[in-house]
Amino acid sequence: MVFSGMIFRNMKKIFFAGLLFLNVVCATDNYGAEEFGDFDVHYQMGNEYNSRGLVDLAISEYQKAIELNRYSPKVYNNLGVAYSKRKMFDAEIAAYKKAIELDPTYKDAYFNLGIAYGAKGMVDEEILVYRKVIELDPKNFEAFYNLGHTYREKEMFDESIAAYRKAIEIDPQSIDTYFNLGVSYGRKGLLDDEISQYHKVLELNPRSAEAHFNLGVAYGEKKDV
Repeated sequence: MVFSGMIFRNMKKIFFAGLLFLNVVCATDNYGAEEFGDFDVHYQMGNEYNSRGLVDLAISEYQKAIELNRYSPKVYNNLGVAYSKRKMFDAEIAAYKKAIELDPTYKDAYFNLGIAYGAKGMVDEEILVYRKVIELDPKNFEAFYNLGHTYREKEMFDESIAAYRKAIEIDPQSIDTYFNLGVSYGRKGLLDDEISQYHKVLELNPRSAEAHFNLGVAYGEKKDV
């Protein structure tokens, strides 16, 4: 019975892989077979596996794609994303750097590189990379938002506040950004500004427990001053 169960699981895995392959075959029909070579098949299989959480299979497919074409930035970027899911940070960073080497304007690879640096605690490098993202895309909300966090980690509160304020200019409805701006104001000792941001959070989400809690703490600190 155990043996039969193992056979069933293997059959299921093969069938699932077959479905993934059919997805890629359908893509070749859409794009035209002459435009969709072996490289594209491995790349798309890698994407399918990656999106479904089958990380080791995704890595294998991306590596096969790279063997066929070592000059595709998108493969290295997606390979880096797959490595990140295995917490293989050095390999992840190397993959993003290769993507950037091939395309110095590849802002997604820079952004992912920033996240990878942050995961390794390489804060200075993280800041430089987010600045590069903003240089390439001055309205990149995520880069300003992450930059706000990173500056606060280094206790660079003025820079953190400026980054969050810029993020809010881009997305005035971002509750998390108002909240984090409040935290940075509080760390700098600007209690009135901190309180103002928590009130803004509560305007957008009256049920925010975190904002209510921090607001109470800020009022308490203000009373003690």
